[in-house]
Amino acid sequence: MTIRDRIIAYWKGRSGDFGALRMKELQSKLAPRWLREITPHIKDTHQRILDLGTGTGFFAFLLAQRGYSVTGIDLTEDMIAVAKAQAMELQDSLRGTVDFRCMDAMQLDFPDQSFDVILARNLTWILPDVESAYKEWYRVLAPKGVLINIDGDYGVELKVPVVAQHHIHEGVANKTMQECIAITEELSISRMDRPHWDVHMMRKAGFSRVYLDMAVSSRMYDEEDELYNPVPLFSIVARK
Repeated sequence: MTIRDRIIAYWKGRSGDFGALRMKELQSKLAPRWLREITPHIKDTHQRILDLGTGTGFFAFLLAQRGYSVTGIDLTEDMIAVAKAQAMELQDSLRGTVDFRCMDAMQLDFPDQSFDVILARNLTWILPDVESAYKEWYRVLAPKGVLINIDGDYGVELKVPVVAQHHIHEGVANKTMQECIAITEELSISRMDRPHWDVHMMRKAGFSRVYLDMAVSSRMYDEEDELYNPVPLFSIVARK
């Protein structure tokens, strides 16, 4: 089984529970906090937005509820199936549109300069070739467009025992977590100096005005509950 197949199988097994957690997050106090993180970088509802590694559609739904139209892509068909089912449940609350497609974030089936805004949340840590991904994202981004990449150094952090009483990974079976750790050990990005390596690779791909923010978690989480992410999050905002 290739590393790509293992990644798909891992997320296929988590798609149902993952979708349920993201629906809770959409209705939680974290939702407006995420909006404060990302909407300052979006000019208006007419901008073309791509949500990479959308999973079950959290960011896509969050923005569509505010009138934005979003294309969400994910490698795992089961994640996209859950996202489409949840779109039906949420349709009355969506002022914008959501378009979900099964697609590899490293090989996008879009023409050059297709999007004004590209979002990625908790994606780059599990990509086999992040350097190529940054080049591909630069390709589909329109001139003066913005990439918002929110991630954590999961390749390192998941190996550290979690001291929080409640967190987003507590419901994940130990066997599943061990497979996740095993996958990250095969990925070269887990051995990089993140997020500084990411900043360098983004600039190498052509992005300008690359800004690193290490304080995302401090703004997002103020208590340990089932939505608390114990992995420190960073944000990199880069413009073309």
